[in-house]
Amino acid sequence: MARTRRTFIGELAGAATLAPTAGQPASGQPAAVREPAGRISYPRRFTGRQLRMIAFPLGGIGTGTISLGGRGQLRDWEIFNRPDKGNTPTYCFFAIWAQSGAAAPVARVLESRIQPPYETTPRGLGLVNAPGLPRLRNAVFEGDYPFARIAFSDDKLPVEVRLEAFNPLVPNDTEASSLPVAILRYTVRNPGKAPVKVSIAYSQENPTGPGGHHCEFRQQDQVTGLLQQNPLLAPSDPLAGSFAIVLLNQQGQDVTHLKSWKGPHPRVAPMLFWEDFKADGRLSETGAPGSSRVSSLCAQQVIPPGKTASFTFVLGWHFPNRTPARCGWRGAAVRRHV
Repeated sequence: MARTRRTFIGELAGAATLAPTAGQPASGQPAAVREPAGRISYPRRFTGRQLRMIAFPLGGIGTGTISLGGRGQLRDWEIFNRPDKGNTPTYCFFAIWAQSGAAAPVARVLESRIQPPYETTPRGLGLVNAPGLPRLRNAVFEGDYPFARIAFSDDKLPVEVRLEAFNPLVPNDTEASSLPVAILRYTVRNPGKAPVKVSIAYSQENPTGPGGHHCEFRQQDQVTGLLQQNPLLAPSDPLAGSFAIVLLNQQGQDVTHLKSWKGPHPRVAPMLFWEDFKADGRLSETGAPGSSRVSSLCAQQVIPPGKTASFTFVLGWHFPNRTPARCGWRGAAVRRHV
């Protein structure tokens, strides 16, 4: 029986409850492990330059994957019915904002620092994911399929942040294990003596082909999110489809969003988004409507001293058109004999 979109979103919310909360060491941050020569210890942990080539696949069986990089970035978007290593939207990143008491707030891209070498384009790092924005000092990656865990650290950040990303893998349930989703749950702990106001935002360029951009804000009992589509594409186009950015509703969280980044030029829009976000950890839809193809979803919550809060994002996609030309299939040349 075909799923309705309402049923599909409901299943997304249910899938996020399947992952157990990972145990944490007393310090809240796992230490990197140096493995003796010839021996491998488990769980395996990576940090520093070891993070550079990690790509942990997230996605249901047969649905394609979006990979989680070792630094916490999203890379290798292979959800368009063909292998697509290296394909990443120009903008897709998580960001954190935190303010302890009356102290000045701190805003960071929720990734550790970009690793050298930096010659990814003829002009250096280029524009992909705004490399000039501040990132966190370090990350420790631990992978144990279907779960990936990253502990972030930064001296300026007044909270401890951990990410648990996982696949919709349900033993003996092929249908539930074949949902086209990636689930990312950020756990934020306040180790201080004052309440901390924390926001986590996710921004993403519309992946449904070039040109058109349509974004809907939707809210239900369990979920709040954005639905990205492209009205200019023909229904049979290989990139025609939809992408959902979903937040599981949590008590006490204030959700804001931008259907489109604002700004007269693509290079200005990221700066305006960042100025808006770092001011108060919220996103403002007031003013002139945005013209960018990038949308953002943000949740803010106050965390009491010694307590934790979770922010669970679900990324879901639907790209049904698999065409021979898109996959690179070519028929054999026909030889005519005279």
